[in-house]
Amino acid sequence: MSALMTIPPALDPARHALFIDFDGTLVELVDDPQAVAIDRAALLRLAALQSELSGAFAVLSGRRIADLDRFLEPLRFAAAGVHGLERRGGPDDPIERLAGPERLDPLRRDLGRQLAGRADLRLEDKGLALVLHYRGHPELKAEAERLMAEAVHGDEGFAVMNGDHIVEVHLAGMDKGRALAAFLVADPFRGRVPVYLGDDTTDEFGFRAVKERGGIAIKVGTGLSEADYRLAGVDSVHRWLGAPGEPSAAGTGSE
Repeated sequence: MSALMTIPPALDPARHALFIDFDGTLVELVDDPQAVAIDRAALLRLAALQSELSGAFAVLSGRRIADLDRFLEPLRFAAAGVHGLERRGGPDDPIERLAGPERLDPLRRDLGRQLAGRADLRLEDKGLALVLHYRGHPELKAEAERLMAEAVHGDEGFAVMNGDHIVEVHLAGMDKGRALAAFLVADPFRGRVPVYLGDDTTDEFGFRAVKERGGIAIKVGTGLSEADYRLAGVDSVHRWLGAPGEPSAAGTGSE
């Protein structure tokens, strides 16, 4: 793994398929997950890129696709939500869910009891995943991880992921790498070189899948990563994508 800053090559819309994370990549991380916003100029650039890529553009996120739609409105796009447990193969396709939320009911009840009356730890229910937030209280990291581990109780049917001031649990068997691979077997992604941008530990699955297929893995921010390339932050992502008013990296034909 590398922590070096290596600027990624230019995006080639004729050959590449673009897969991109949302929080910490397209938008800045904030204490309230519902308070994020994307600049209109950046949103217009994403719409233009989607067209330039002949539709080979998808957002891969831990969020639900319905939330992504709300934040990126009016853009419509292929997406994998809840780390791939939700999937939309194309902008106008229905959302497919790999499982129902009821499998998480025992964890809901357990964590609900443990967190009753607490304001420093907050449980977000995504339906197909549960997220324990401790943003603003970094000293609670170990406690949050312990509470989640106790709720899961070693059940291998669940996957626990530690992210940026969160601990998340969802059904095992899916991650962003597998979600990305599923897109690549169908048009308009099939036959293209995958490019993936993400900032968190959950994006390492995507980086690994991209590198196995000869693609370009781009880590956003600091920290060790399997990605070969790096951008400093959200602003750098939008500059690299060529948001209006910024020099564009797209279209030079470089890989």
